[in-house]
Amino acid sequence: MTTRDVYKGIGDYDRMTACIAKEESIRKFLRMFLADENYGLLKSALAANDVQRAFLGAHTLKGVCQNLCLTSLYEIDYIVTEALRAGDIDEANKHMPELGIRYERAIEQISKMDED
Repeated sequence: MTTRDVYKGIGDYDRMTACIAKEESIRKFLRMFLADENYGLLKSALAANDVQRAFLGAHTLKGVCQNLCLTSLYEIDYIVTEALRAGDIDEANKHMPELGIRYERAIEQISKMDED
């Protein structure tokens, strides 16, 4: 699967290549995303009703998604992050199912990257 194919439906390939021209560098950073633990931190913190830790996980994940131009995931995580910034854990939880769907889709796409 090409890097352009990976970005279909989950991000903005053209914007990413405008920031990082080398294809292998983009692929390296996408592989690093697979090991990122912020989504797990967000989920566990929400389960424990820990708004501060949940905010840290959501905010960090949002930054990673923005840097990798994973716009689909960034957009919903932005909503969750802002809800947590305001201390509204119920609003954040309301958007978690959609965040989970988009996160799993990104993981699935990126995982297929080296299959050819």
